[in-house]
Amino acid sequence: MIKLTSKDGKARAGELHLNGKVIKTPFFMPVATKGSVKYMNSEKLKKAGVECIISNSLIFYWNPGLEIVRESGGLHNFINWNKGIFTDSGGFQSLDESMLIETTHDTARFRSPFDGKVHDITPEKAIEIQNYLGSDVAMCLDHVPKYNDDYRAVRSKTLRTHSWARRCKVHHDKLKTKQLLFGIVQGGNFVDMRKKSIEFFNKLDFDGLAQGGLAIGEPVEKMYEMLKETTPLMPENKPRYVMGVGNPVNILECVSHGIDCFDSTFPTQNARHGTIFTFNGKLKLFKNEYKNDHSPLEKDCSCFACKNYTRAFIRHLLKNREGVGLELATIHNIYFMQKLMNKIRDSIKEKRFDKFKIELQKKFS
Repeated sequence: MIKLTSKDGKARAGELHLNGKVIKTPFFMPVATKGSVKYMNSEKLKKAGVECIISNSLIFYWNPGLEIVRESGGLHNFINWNKGIFTDSGGFQSLDESMLIETTHDTARFRSPFDGKVHDITPEKAIEIQNYLGSDVAMCLDHVPKYNDDYRAVRSKTLRTHSWARRCKVHHDKLKTKQLLFGIVQGGNFVDMRKKSIEFFNKLDFDGLAQGGLAIGEPVEKMYEMLKETTPLMPENKPRYVMGVGNPVNILECVSHGIDCFDSTFPTQNARHGTIFTFNGKLKLFKNEYKNDHSPLEKDCSCFACKNYTRAFIRHLLKNREGVGLELATIHNIYFMQKLMNKIRDSIKEKRFDKFKIELQKKFS
């Protein structure tokens, strides 16, 4: 599933093979919760260099419904995306108290935000939904602890995650699908519990392994500590994924610990609020100094926004919440993220990753 081609320290570059698709690693996935990245259609994503996105299977189950997606020929056809798709099981909704009603040993009970109906999502149901959608990678149903949960609460949710993961794996194996299945390590901010969680997942032989329950509000140093202590226990020959990380500084640090895969709304949310990512650091476009700045968002950037529009104009549009401005800022930040991952891969191949990481982190500090 993952073929490593280069290493520089613990940082690794390679290829993830997904049903005939090849994704160069490390890579970043924009979040397409409902099948689209906000203000970006599929052609714009491709032009930005995106090879893989992540969608939420529970959202599709609720609205528009699985039959509509199936009638179109599956999720790839429905959203007009012939590249990689990960689907989350909906486990992250366990952090949303407005949606999660309760969890038991057997099921997570959710209330749909679309019609208020109650749905019991078992591990088997989560797998069937994702298989029905036909994504390239399915994620196990998990119970995500809150970052400030105490040891007892985290232990309970981690053990429930393990129980659900075992059932997900058994059911997924029965379906005999080409879809890959990733397990999700939990354990909160407790090293011993995360280590035990990885040991558990290693015995079940998943296609890949994700670190869940990080980047959800805990101090970033705590996330780094968890990765430093536990990533070496993750299988060398399988993809390693940290869910919910999209800050360039955090991505660089995670790559230094041997992580291959990332997803987050961070770049697109920042774009919509006037924070532009460049290789000279963050550009706060709402500052008055850019009101009359007729240069592109980033010099030498080849994205559509930079080739055709100025800081002053995009700032004007964003200040007035014009859709075109939101689109242009998003295009640039998504393009930046893909270019960042290209540069990370090149620096690993050329054995200069640490230097690249330190220089860019300084510019973003």
